[in-house]
Amino acid sequence: MRPERFGKYFVVQKIASGGMSDVYLCRLRGEEGFEKKAAVKVVHPRLSARPDFRELFIREARIAASLSHPNLVQVFDFGREGETYYLAMEFIPGWNLAQVAAQIRTRSVPVPLPIWRSWTEGVVEGLGYLHSRRIVHRDVSPGNVLVSRDGGVRLADFGIARPDREVERPPRGWEGKASYLSPEQAGGGRATFASDLFSAAVVAAELFLPGRLFEGRDEEETLSRIREHSAGKIPAGFFPREVAGILVKALSPSPEERYPGAASFSRAIAEAVPSVPARSDQASFVDLLFPAAAFEEETVVEGGAPAWNRAGMVRERKEGYGEAAGRRLGIGIAAGLAAVSLGTALYLGAVKGRAPEQGGEAPPSAGGNTVSVPPAPSRQAPAAREDRPAEPSVLPSSPPASGASESPRGLLMETEPGGVTVALDDGTFLGKTPLRIDLSSWEGRTLHLSRDGFEEKRIPAAALSRLPGFRVEMERRMGTLPVLQAIPWAKVYDGDRFLGVTPISSLRLSVGPHRLRFVNEALGVDRTETVEIGEGMNPRLIVPLVKREGESRGD
Repeated sequence: MRPERFGKYFVVQKIASGGMSDVYLCRLRGEEGFEKKAAVKVVHPRLSARPDFRELFIREARIAASLSHPNLVQVFDFGREGETYYLAMEFIPGWNLAQVAAQIRTRSVPVPLPIWRSWTEGVVEGLGYLHSRRIVHRDVSPGNVLVSRDGGVRLADFGIARPDREVERPPRGWEGKASYLSPEQAGGGRATFASDLFSAAVVAAELFLPGRLFEGRDEEETLSRIREHSAGKIPAGFFPREVAGILVKALSPSPEERYPGAASFSRAIAEAVPSVPARSDQASFVDLLFPAAAFEEETVVEGGAPAWNRAGMVRERKEGYGEAAGRRLGIGIAAGLAAVSLGTALYLGAVKGRAPEQGGEAPPSAGGNTVSVPPAPSRQAPAAREDRPAEPSVLPSSPPASGASESPRGLLMETEPGGVTVALDDGTFLGKTPLRIDLSSWEGRTLHLSRDGFEEKRIPAAALSRLPGFRVEMERRMGTLPVLQAIPWAKVYDGDRFLGVTPISSLRLSVGPHRLRFVNEALGVDRTETVEIGEGMNPRLIVPLVKREGESRGD
């Protein structure tokens, strides 16, 4: 049975399960409708009584609570509920890199170099901070790297981290995930700052690989492969040439041949990949990998798990958590069309664009040729040259056979919903979706897609010129109700959609009128209130439920 709370943290749902502990999404409640999400890590009851596991958990709490860095998960509380110990951490809405890497491989979508830089730098800089505090993480792996849709990167899980003076002691056997140990650890040596950075390099390299760098049929074979690791076995052919040298150096079998510290590793990455991704680019890439989650509202309400997470939860050998951990992933491909979410078809193959010539100045989107998809809620003049997305070198999966009959001329553009206005950047009206347009004469131009109540999208015509079709889901403009309260309480519905039981915090709804229905069976009240939601933050809504004479149903 699911526990109701741990101390002052009320359980919403279990979001991760590992060998030593579980992680729950919880709410911390305060006065005036204040709420804060937290990820609460709880030692399994069967282990809480064991002094060695209890010591491990308490050590994690002590180490983590002393740390503060934008690339580390913040721990802000530690406690005990009965015989169960728990750790309260900031809740990161997103995914771990194990999930991200799996989607990159499943969808055959190459990671854009600027985004790779952002993720790798985040890991390395987080380690740099730990090392400056003389702490060795010792469990750097994809499941312990959390990334959010806005580009945030956090290192998690300090369960086996130690001050470096402690790792001078003879090892009691290896700790951490076997596939991400350094050769010196796999050989029985102690964990060091250098071994942390080797593990980070393995995580970074695997974002380009079709599978794990080191993986055997069992742990012993995996460890054997790591012990036998040599420079000649590094699969450098899979790495983009801009960063191949960096990864080969960082993956050197000998610690002396690697980067001497996190700062030099991070500096080499920045020099090789000068482009830094915009938040919108990172969000678009994540939406491409996880399309089922692209439009989900983040509001978590009473009355059960959010719809996107009822399918299951993440299970790994070690702990890792993320808001979208249990979301079902799916890809819908209409016949002859590229499946696109939030305009992210522009990323299909974008990183394979031509690199700058040696000695020449890099073009605006060099270092991976990611396609910028800037938000465009206003109708402004065309972006300056340096802001325009570069043309990706994406080709059709199979070119048309010579002599074959040609398809109808132009690209078929569809949207969900339909009726979206398509115009050029100078305002020239091209039509409403669905429509077929010939893009051959629009080289260098940008298409604007707009419809009332939805975010405007801008798509470079060059990015679509070689696609037979294009489908994009428009994103509704959203507003937020900071607090929705009924006095004393009520179940709340938006049409047929159950929103939860009041109080509800940070409720996101599409812009426009909503008929919210408040039901309190105990009072015999069933009332409907019409609320106009504006974009951004809206005023609090508090509805007193008083059973008036002759009023039990309806408005």
